[in-house]
Amino acid sequence: MPPTPNSQTRFIAFRSASAFRFDIPNASRRAQQSGKAGEIYLTNVNQFARQALAGNRNFEIAQQPVSLPCLPLEAWRTADFRGKRLLVLLPTQALGDCTQALMALHALKESRQPKSITVACAGAAHDIFATNPILDVRPLWLSRAEAAKFDVTIDLAHMLAGSNIDLWPVDFESTLLQALDIPPSSLYSPQPKALPSGARLRIGFFPLASSPLRTLPAPAVERIAQVLAGHGELTVHLNTWQAQGKILQQALHLPPECSITENFSSIADLLQAIAQCDYAVFADSGPAHMAKLFSIPGIAVYTSAPAAVLQGRFRNLAAYEVPYQGLYCSAPCGLAKVRQAADGRVGCMGSLGLPLSALPKTPTASDAAVVQHLMDSPVPCVQALGDHADHLANFVEQDIQRRIANAT
Repeated sequence: MPPTPNSQTRFIAFRSASAFRFDIPNASRRAQQSGKAGEIYLTNVNQFARQALAGNRNFEIAQQPVSLPCLPLEAWRTADFRGKRLLVLLPTQALGDCTQALMALHALKESRQPKSITVACAGAAHDIFATNPILDVRPLWLSRAEAAKFDVTIDLAHMLAGSNIDLWPVDFESTLLQALDIPPSSLYSPQPKALPSGARLRIGFFPLASSPLRTLPAPAVERIAQVLAGHGELTVHLNTWQAQGKILQQALHLPPECSITENFSSIADLLQAIAQCDYAVFADSGPAHMAKLFSIPGIAVYTSAPAAVLQGRFRNLAAYEVPYQGLYCSAPCGLAKVRQAADGRVGCMGSLGLPLSALPKTPTASDAAVVQHLMDSPVPCVQALGDHADHLANFVEQDIQRRIANAT
């Protein structure tokens, strides 16, 4: 077997002078963790490190960075996991990636039958992994002593080593299944549920994404809402704790019969809202991936990212890709985040009038003024969604009518 590599996922080792306990913002109370005085713990959740550990006299940083010995990537395909206690290291707490990792890890449990699978440092994505009882989740940290007791450790960062997800996305589930050489789990069907026959539909609309590159513009949201409101009980789900969610809400003029959910208290509540939908429309976002867990039928709207990669094997959501072509870029360009020019301007190739080679950096900090600018003056592919909102609305109308015609 190749020599055991160290993890690419790096941890901070810390200890506390007294017993401690933490909840995770945006996660359910089940994600609460407690720790003991003097014991050394490992975390790679940056938000926790910044907000809880930094400058807190109760905590001492024992070592950073810390890496853990892992099974080599090339050995994953043939490793004997049967009866073994497996630790999985996450390189990201992104909701969409964690949703896809969950489905692949369930397939691993079915195919290779490890005794247990523990996911380290899932952050708020704890609530996603907690939907599956075969997984044990550590939300914020695990003890160094516990980490040493696992029979096998794999680092999913090794799987992504050759990818640059800032420039082109990865089908996380398919990539992990290929690395393990296992089939997908039948628990998560790629096909949509049929709409209920004769019932007034419960329709969800999730227009926000984590980036203004993928958040739907107000004109498109309004036209889609007009279509959906005619087919059932429509709820538009926004996150006004997020700057662009608040900006979008202020810009919208929605049908009076439409209800709005401004915030969810936890990711668990968001999952429940998605699971209760008969039909839903999503931006290219974490919730669009979460819909795979429940076979929710509907539509996902794509701007900078390619639908085929992000949807993978799943066919529950019809894909609408904006038909934009410009001088400096065409959709999908692959960007996951906005970029920053040498003069400090933030946007994309098309909005800044520069080739990608002139935009090597992403902004390192959130800037409310930049978010406001990108919401008021969207990048070209997002602007095209608003300019051609009727075309998108017709796509939604045809999709929901087709599904109603095929309702059980």
